[in-house]
Amino acid sequence: TPASPSPFSSLLILFFDRSKMAIPFIYDHLEPKQIRLFQLDHSSPSEHLTGRLVVLRHPTHLDQTIENYRGMCRNWRDMNFVKKPGEAYGYDALSYTWGPQLETFPLKLQLTGKLYEDGILYSNGVVRHEDIIDIHRNLYEFLCRLRKARYKRFIWIDAICINQNDHRDKSMQIPLMRYVYHEARQVKIWLGVATPVEEEALASIPFLTEKLATQSPGYDWDTEFPDKFESAGVPAPTHPVWRALGLLMTRSWFERLWTLQEAILWEKSSVVYCGDEQISWETLELFVSSMDNARLADWTIIQSVDTDTGVSNGYEAVSLIKDCKILLTNDGWRLPLDFLLHVIRRRSVTRPADMVFGMLALMAHEEKSRITVDVSLPVERVYFEFARYYILNELDECILNHNSSQTRRESLPSWCPDFSSPENTVPLASKFLYGREVSRDHFSTNFRAGFNKDGQWAKPMKKDRQYTYVKDMPHFARMYQEGKYDLSHPDFMHVVSDVMQLNVSGVLIDKIAIVIKPTDGLKRMVYRWTANDLEKIVAWDKECLSLARKTLQTDVEILNAYGRTLVANSLEASDGGGVLWDEYGRADYCHAYKEVRAYLDLLIPHWATNYATSVPLPKELSSEVLFFFHRFITVTRNRCFFATANGRIGIGPADTQPGDDVRVIIFCPTPYILREQGSVYEFIGEAYVDGMMYGQALEMVDQGNLTKERFTIA
Repeated sequence: TPASPSPFSSLLILFFDRSKMAIPFIYDHLEPKQIRLFQLDHSSPSEHLTGRLVVLRHPTHLDQTIENYRGMCRNWRDMNFVKKPGEAYGYDALSYTWGPQLETFPLKLQLTGKLYEDGILYSNGVVRHEDIIDIHRNLYEFLCRLRKARYKRFIWIDAICINQNDHRDKSMQIPLMRYVYHEARQVKIWLGVATPVEEEALASIPFLTEKLATQSPGYDWDTEFPDKFESAGVPAPTHPVWRALGLLMTRSWFERLWTLQEAILWEKSSVVYCGDEQISWETLELFVSSMDNARLADWTIIQSVDTDTGVSNGYEAVSLIKDCKILLTNDGWRLPLDFLLHVIRRRSVTRPADMVFGMLALMAHEEKSRITVDVSLPVERVYFEFARYYILNELDECILNHNSSQTRRESLPSWCPDFSSPENTVPLASKFLYGREVSRDHFSTNFRAGFNKDGQWAKPMKKDRQYTYVKDMPHFARMYQEGKYDLSHPDFMHVVSDVMQLNVSGVLIDKIAIVIKPTDGLKRMVYRWTANDLEKIVAWDKECLSLARKTLQTDVEILNAYGRTLVANSLEASDGGGVLWDEYGRADYCHAYKEVRAYLDLLIPHWATNYATSVPLPKELSSEVLFFFHRFITVTRNRCFFATANGRIGIGPADTQPGDDVRVIIFCPTPYILREQGSVYEFIGEAYVDGMMYGQALEMVDQGNLTKERFTIA
């Protein structure tokens, strides 16, 4: 029996009141591949939340090293508990967002030992340590929901199972998260508490999915005509359920990077919780597909939010997760670097460095072991190290074409992307658009301003190309190609690590002469356009066309060249299913441009001052013209229009200035705007320069009209 505390020790307890001192909870030390699992007590709703932690060795089947197999054999009871089928076995994992961190709630937590009975995991009741930890409101609300349901399974929750105050613990546990979610028996997705109408909206998703799916693919869901909705048996456009759906699909869970990782990696069942309602993930996927087919997804988003933040919403996130799961299976249980680089920029994190650590969790074991970063490094160094690795290992999707961002850290080198900020423009030479791969016409080629398909300026291939087995795979071994290009070639980019600079080979092709700044009327979602936006777009277009007329030679088809520049040389593919790049300049852009201008001129007088209605696209516009219209919106948003000293036109970064260089970098796909800063150059961004996108600068070097040189980008 423990001795009663002395009066002096009681005074000490009162004096050192934990609620006033915020003493961190003392976690136990974990060995490699060990994790903690949490079990919630069934206390009364009027009492504080309580629970316990146990430690087990995770099987991590995706790691097929000898050391891992030995560890699993030594801890076979842990492996058996995780893998054995049945309700009593395995653990669940929570996927949620931390939310606002101003308000905290106490959780009384115990560290206990474990025991197994008939292969089932229990706490042995031996308490090694007991104290209070603080949890934030969103997690507190979910645990209260579990307590109300008398939930008794073990569950993995990052805020509880990882020591958030210990860099060493986080460095060990974060890489294990891919295994934790992959092996979880069920992943519980917590969107947060909900209003009654939001709970009604979640509950109505199966009904709405069924009704949307029963209509023909070409059914006109015109939100201006309620009878269209009524005849289909769904609520009228003014019904609050639609706005509530938009609110659900803009919950922070759908935009976070860590939740993307968690959703991609689970292999078993998952359930979406919001308030007191719940649906399966599969049901949510079907709903998103039905809403996309009906073209109602963006409309519901507009009903609920006032601005486009550039981050992912629920419709985009669910589709992206589905695509990622397919890629993981097809590409050796890893996401390709080029895909990762694009999709993460529309996600958000609390700690900026987590943008890179989240990507590492989705990379192959062999790849991430080559990147020397940890959570103790400054954010800028973490970003640089990932960018350096990317440059050396992914040459087909150039990192320089992903440099644009809404905000930027001043201490980053100008060429290195700020991974924590969404891209401010759509990359011109990317094969991805808003997280989806752009299908392309098989007979066309994306830009290659700095290289050719073959000959002297082709990307040099290694003669002894290597193939490596991917080890961390769930079911079978796949080979992926590495060492594709000969990086020892003198014209390849060279990263100077100590000063975080790029040394490159390139060609100065022109100087910026005149710049027309971007219009703020071009919003990504057409639903947001107002009459004022349309007037700004038309005025900007007239100013740009006037500059094009003054700049281009009289023997050039000015309207055709101007229209081609507005859409960055892209057409609708012949099968209507993707993009065709007009490499040989044979297409007619003049007709589509004239049709779009006539449409905009016609639309302005009839446009309502509020933007809650859909754009009344004329029925007579052809698919070719509609494609031109949408590409015009996508390509020119947040970009300037410019003329060069040598009589060329193009589009480039918003902060392009007269006097800036237009340069082609060897083995990179587009021209780039650079600004001379003494002996080095500041990187401004990618550009489209009409007539210089397919190796023309390299031909001029061969002819002696331009000179290749080596220079440094800081």
